[in-house]
Formats: sequence, C-alpha cells, structure tokens
Amino acid sequence: MPTKTTEPPGPPRSDLIALLFVAVICRYLYVEWTANHGLSIHGFGLPAERIYADALNDWRSGADPYRTIHGALRFVYPPVFLYVGVFLGRLFPDHLGWYLYALLHLASTIALPIVLARYYFRERWLNTGFALLVFFAEPRLTGVMALANGNIASLLYLLALLAALPGFEKNRWGMFYAVLFVGGLIKLPFLLLLLFPLLTGTRQWRSCSLCVAAVVAGYLVQKICVPALYAGYKWSVEQQLTVIHHYGYGVLGIAAGLQYKLYGRVGIISSLIAAVFTLFVVGALFLLRRRIAEPAGNRLWISLILLATIVASPRILPYDADVALMAAFVILVNVTQTRRLLVLLILLFLPSLLVPHFIKSPTLAGCYETLVLLVAFASGFAVLWRKPVALKLDTPQPV
Repeated sequence: MPTKTTEPPGPPRSDLIALLFVAVICRYLYVEWTANHGLSIHGFGLPAERIYADALNDWRSGADPYRTIHGALRFVYPPVFLYVGVFLGRLFPDHLGWYLYALLHLASTIALPIVLARYYFRERWLNTGFALLVFFAEPRLTGVMALANGNIASLLYLLALLAALPGFEKNRWGMFYAVLFVGGLIKLPFLLLLLFPLLTGTRQWRSCSLCVAAVVAGYLVQKICVPALYAGYKWSVEQQLTVIHHYGYGVLGIAAGLQYKLYGRVGIISSLIAAVFTLFVVGALFLLRRRIAEPAGNRLWISLILLATIVASPRILPYDADVALMAAFVILVNVTQTRRLLVLLILLFLPSLLVPHFIKSPTLAGCYETLVLLVAFASGFAVLWRKPVALKLDTPQPV
C-alpha cells in the first residue's frame, strides 16, 4: 500500500503565475478606468509623494502645511518630517529628489515580498515569482494599491525587516532599534514591531523601553521647540479622522465605520474597542510565547508575530495590510496543509471583488481584508498552542 507523501509542495508552474499576473494587471487597469472614466499617464502618479511635495512647498513658501489641502487627504506627519524633507531637498534639488524617491519606493515595495519569502517565511513553495504574485494579488489588490500609493511605509517596513535579521540570528537588535526610532518618529504605530525582539530575542526589555522612550522624547522635543507646527500636526490628524473618516482597515476602521454608519458620528467607543483588541492580541502573544521553545527558529511563530504587529495597529492602510495579508496567506497554507496554492489564493481574492457591491459605506473599506487577517491570526495561534514546536526554520530555500 503506497504511503502518503509528506513532502512540502513546490511552487506553482511559472506559466500559471505569469497568467495570474496578467489578470492582476488587467483588473487594476479596469478599476482605474472605471474610477477615472479612462486611463491617463497622470492617473498613475504616486499620490503620497504629491502630498509630501505639496507640504514641503507650502512650508517653504510660508504657508501652513497642515491646513493647506491640495487633494482629498491631508499631510499628517510630524514636523520632523518637514525638516528632514527640506534638508534632503537641498541635497537633491529640483525634481531629482522626487524621481529618486519614486524609484526607491517602487524598489522597496517590490523587494518586500522577496525579503519576506527569503528570510522570514522560508517556504519551499514560495519562490520569487510566487511571492510577488501573492503580494500583488492579495484581496482587493492591496499590494498593487501600496505600490501605486507611494507612501513611505513600504520603505520603512523593508528597512525594519532587514535590520531585524541579525536579531533573529545572533540576538543583535541595535540596527533594528535605530530603524524603529526613525520609523516611530514618522509613524508611531511602527513601534509595534518591537514585538519581534521581545518575543523572539532574549533580554530585550530594557532596549525596547529605551527605544520607546527615545521616540516619546522626540515628539516632546517637537512639541516644545516648534509648538505651532506640532499643534498643526495634531489638528491635521484629528481632521483626517473626524472629518474625512479615513480610518483604514482593522478593528478601529470597522468599529468607527459602523458607529458612523449607525449614528452619523464617531465617538470614543470605537477607540476603546480598538485599544482593548490591541491589548488582547499582544497579551495573547506573550501568553503563547511561554510555550515556544525556540522562538527565533520557528517560522510559523515569526509569521504570526509579523501579522500581529499590523493587525494590532489602530489604523491599517493598504501599505500596512499588504505585508500582513502575505503573512496571513502563508499561515493559512500551513494551517490547512493545502497543496492547491493557487486555488487558495484565488478563493481568498474573489470575495474581495464582491464585498464592495454589498457594503457601500467607504468607512467600512477593508472589512473583508481585516476578516482574513483575524482568521489567519486565530488559526495560526491555535496551531501553535497545540503544537508549539512546529515549522522550525530550515536552511533558507532559494527564491
């Protein structure tokens, strides 16, 4: 009687990956065409880059970068972003700096799934081509949305993920803390990535506390030294949430969206729900950590932490969700033990095309993607709770 093979599946065929890539591109072009009533080269600009450029130009000309609106979204970065941006503008004058930024953003976003596949997930079936497909064919084409957006988050994620590698291998997290200090000054939720050294390293509580204290001190320095700009920054963030209702994906986005849909306003209850959820996720990870014998060598555990650092964030946007959704796919493949990788990817993607037809409220955008993240987290957590030593890292597979 033939024995059942336990060998892990290989990557899908290259021609099928290429075919699905073509489908992803066609779907994105169709969405752009329907949204803009046609296709134009100007429609493929990076909107976040335009927001940065407008804010810096406003500040140079004496206008308030936080109260001048050029489009649908506001500039919501701390004053330090302006000072660094002006400094870089002097090094790369005219349009050269923005061309370089666009190239850096595109390269960083494309490199993200390759780095994740090569150094974090390390699955035999996740070669370079399939890693890129998973990343850019995520539900609602979240990876493509991140690529087209131009937000600095993709670069920050890539730097943080690369800087964390010495920590996993030798428990050396110095460079990682430096990257997180910079990232935290730009986007405060990036500090949730400190879960990596806390949950996979040893004796990192003091260093993590110092990193958090340094970021908090950085915000206090801005508040004291440039009070007008800092007040404008806080006001702009509040307007982005209370007026535009740009909450993004995640538990906060769903709670705030439902509250606004039902009552016409968003109160504190949605923030409380999001805070309780974040505490629950982080607490559950620390509880599970006690059952993981070799945390730095368990790839399912590392995938779960990566997913948790984003799903626990109060405000998740496509350039955050793309990383989390890729981790979610890897977790679901391991949990279900499926060998039909493309079928699973398609089954996860197709409902995202139907959800907008049933949920018209823009404040509830990303609810399906959030559901996928929550299901992946719960299922990965359950597997590790039952079998905490599963899926240890092997020799890195070529991607």
